[in-house]
Parts: sequence; structure tokens; C-alpha cells
Amino acid sequence: MNYFTIKKQFFLVCSNKCVEEYKKIDKFMTLLEKSGVGKIISKEYKNGKNSNIGRRGYNPFNFFAMIIYCFSKFKSSLREMESLCIFDMRVKYIMEDQEPNYSEIGIFINRYIVPYQYEIFTMITKAIIEEFNLDISEQYLDGTKIEANANKYKFVWKPTKFHKRLDDKIKILLSEMGFDLKFKVLIKSYELNDLIKQYIKNEQLDISSIPSGRGKRFTKEQKNYKLAYGYLIKLLEYEEKEEICGDNRNSYYKTDKDATAMMMKQDYYSKLSHDFHAGYNIQLLVSAGLITMYGVFQDRSDHYTFIPMNELYYKYYNCYIKNECADSGYGIYINYKYMREHGIGNYVKFQSWSGESSGKNPQLFYTFDDGVLCLNTCIGENIPFDNKYHQRNKNGKLFKFTGCDDCNYSYICKTKMKEKNRNKDYRIIELNPDYELLKDQARENLLSPKGIEIRINRSIQVEGSYGQLKQNMQYVRIRRRGKEKVSCEIMLMCLGRNIRKFFTLLDNDNIKSKYWEKSNNLKSEKFPFPKQKKKKD
Repeated sequence: MNYFTIKKQFFLVCSNKCVEEYKKIDKFMTLLEKSGVGKIISKEYKNGKNSNIGRRGYNPFNFFAMIIYCFSKFKSSLREMESLCIFDMRVKYIMEDQEPNYSEIGIFINRYIVPYQYEIFTMITKAIIEEFNLDISEQYLDGTKIEANANKYKFVWKPTKFHKRLDDKIKILLSEMGFDLKFKVLIKSYELNDLIKQYIKNEQLDISSIPSGRGKRFTKEQKNYKLAYGYLIKLLEYEEKEEICGDNRNSYYKTDKDATAMMMKQDYYSKLSHDFHAGYNIQLLVSAGLITMYGVFQDRSDHYTFIPMNELYYKYYNCYIKNECADSGYGIYINYKYMREHGIGNYVKFQSWSGESSGKNPQLFYTFDDGVLCLNTCIGENIPFDNKYHQRNKNGKLFKFTGCDDCNYSYICKTKMKEKNRNKDYRIIELNPDYELLKDQARENLLSPKGIEIRINRSIQVEGSYGQLKQNMQYVRIRRRGKEKVSCEIMLMCLGRNIRKFFTLLDNDNIKSKYWEKSNNLKSEKFPFPKQKKKKD
């Protein structure tokens, strides 16, 4: 059954430009037909209550195509879509001269698109990839922060410290009330409530007879009850706030509880403001000029968004990425381990990349089969941790390097050490040999000719995608509230970006998956090696 077809004939003012645009729209509708997204919309449409009584409803398939087309033309608000349905000939052609209002467009998005957003996005993106036979074996990952639709003065911090202080007060009060209980963890509200009920029963308190207001005299039992009840109300408030925040963040906003207090990039880099804004962390995977996957997170950094993004990609593409490139914000140990376990080519910069590439903070330690080597070719001795040297990393090992007095690289190695340790003939440092080995592999890949090509394509493709979204489409603030609806809004923006790419590829005879290709004469890069500096006698 064909879903995306123009069936109704109506009069339109035609010109050569209009005919060309209508042909593109027909190809766009054919793409939606091939993607199979019509089955999702048809299933939801049949499950809905579609009565034969009343005004004839809109064609849901044309409705969906209209929304995607409007996003591709930089029109992302409901009012703008309503206006295009009335005045834009291309949109009228898609809608068969029907004119839905903004509220009907919003209801359609919430009903048909929000629940199936990832399925819809990947099905259409796969159809574009298949249409032009694009190579997406190399994926480029990056993230940005976008301000949420929330009042910036209505944020709530996670009351961790206040909860601990309240817990201490509750335990002191319970001991005064005659309860000999030993709580190793924070007491829960339901536990306190049960103890209060037990106290009322033991002391035979009549709650209804307790006087209220100022200047009243209370017995000791009544005072304990009123104080415990006040603690219970506050404890319920703290538990509610902690539940909303979850384990991975320390704040939320009253007007959008899924938004997190964070500093936007323009504030962080320009240093013009130190105010926190409600925001979301948006992650994109880009390949062959197309956004292949998106993600909306509450993390203030990019460290722990790497694995969820790759899991999303695997879930909807049924395979892991062949080669992945990202900046140093993702180059931590758990991400490198994940890439090794799933056979993903490691082209992710580590956190000390900038210092090593500039020569300001060169690589000091090298791994080999038997251990770790320093710049002075001294093999580190693995020593146990003791009371003086505590283990900071569960995978870390303690190494001791000797011969620092005769080392010509000590001026670099001991620069950031404490003054009292600089004059010693040895250096003790905690290292993770496995992490150092993975960093060596990433360094080798990134400095190779293929790594240079991937790095340049990453800066063009993924940064260019954010440029189109934030600069060309003027998308600098999220309109919807709630993580699920915000995610759907980001999906529609990304899908609109991909449809624009689809229209561009229709007019392009020379289709390339890579924007920049390396030449055969390109050689591997090398980081500047530190110079030896002899010590003065």
C-alpha cells in the first residue's frame, strides 16, 4: 500500500521553478515511502479513535511529510508551520490544500512522532544512505549545550548536605524519644513515620488535643511529636528533590524538571557571565554529511555520554561503528576500554592531546610489554601502596623511577611536583598501564595519514552540522519541556538537516562520503620531542 502520495488535484499557479520544486517534493515523498515510516504512522492511526462522525480528518502521512519538510526549510515553530500551510505553495502541495492550525500540528507531533522518534529518524536516515550509497563506516562524535525553556531563577540544588544534617538531628531526637536504634545509613521517611506512630502508641498521645499557636504550653511528649513531625515533612521534601535529581546530577529546574543547571559554552569561553542556565547536553554522530544518531543528556560534561551514544547506534543500526573520531572530552579510560571490547577503531583524542601536540606538556612515560619507561629510559619499579601513598584509581599501579639527579629531562618531569619533592633522586607516580597502552594506540592512529584525514573530516562534518543547526537555523534555545519532548524536537531538527542534505544530493552529480581526502604523499605526523637540558653544577 502506498502511503505518501498526492491524490487530490487542485489549482496551483505554476512556473518553471514551481515544477522543479514539485519534482523534488515528489522524490522526497518517494523517499518516505521507501523508508517504511508509513507503517508506524498507519499503525498508530488505526489504534486511535477515528470516528466517521464530524469533520474529515487530515491525511496523517501528508501531515507527517509536511512537518519534516518545514523543519528542513528552517521553520520549526508551530506558528510558522501553520503559516506555511496557508501561504507556501510547496507546503500546500504536500498537504493537498488542507490548512491545519498550530494546535493540531502540536497534537500530531505528540501523538505520532514523540513515541517513535528514534525509529522514525533512523528509518529515514537509512533510506537516504541507501539512496545515494553513502559510506558511514567512519563516525564523528561531538556535543554542545543548548539552553532549555525554563526560568533561570527557578533552579533547585540537590540537598545532599542538608539531608545529612537533618538525619543527624532526627537520630538525636529518636534517642531522646527512647528508641535505641542504630542506623548506618540515612533514615527513610517511611521508617520515621512508623517510629512516630509507635511513639504515639507507646505514650498514648491524643494528637487532636495538642494545642496550636503561640504562647501554648506543651508536654515533653507533645514537643517531641511536633518536632518529629516537622522533621518528617522536611525529610519528604529532601527525598523528593533527590529523586528528581537522580544519581547523575545535582540540580533541576522547577519549570522543567529534566533540565540541569549548567554553564553554556558561550559563557564558559567568553567569561562574560558566571550565571547558571537551564540546559541540555546534545550529542550528535555524523557521517557522510548526515546526522546518523542524536542523544539528549543531562550531563554537564561529555565523558559519560560516549557509551550511551554508541549503544543507541548499535540498537538502531544493528552494528557497532567501524572507526570513531571525537575530541579530548571523550578520551577517558572507560571509553577506550569500550572501544577495544567492541572492535571500534580508536581515533578519539585523549585529555593531554593539546599539551603533547603543542610540546608544552610532552609525553613523559611510555608503556612496553614488561612495564613503563620514562623519558630517561628508566624502567619503573612497581612498588606497593602504603600509608603514605594511597591508591586513587582502582586500576592504578605505583611506579618508582630513579636517577633523576642525572636526568636531563627532570626540568620537565618535575615542573608540577611539590617543592619538597623536586630535589629527590627519584619520582613516585601512580599510573594505569592499560590506559597508557590504549592512549599509545590512539596516538598512533591519530597521527597516521588515515588519522589526519579522519580528524579533518571530523572538524568539517560534525562542527559544520552544529553550525547549520545553531547559526543557519537559529536554533539556540529549546522550545519544548521534558526530556522526551526535547529529544523529539532535537530529532526533528536533525531530520530536517538530513532532508536538506537529501535535496542537495539530488542536485549534486559528484557525491562523496568524505569531504576531504588524503593524498598519497601524506606522511604521518610526529609530536615535538622535548629537548635535553643539562643541569648546572
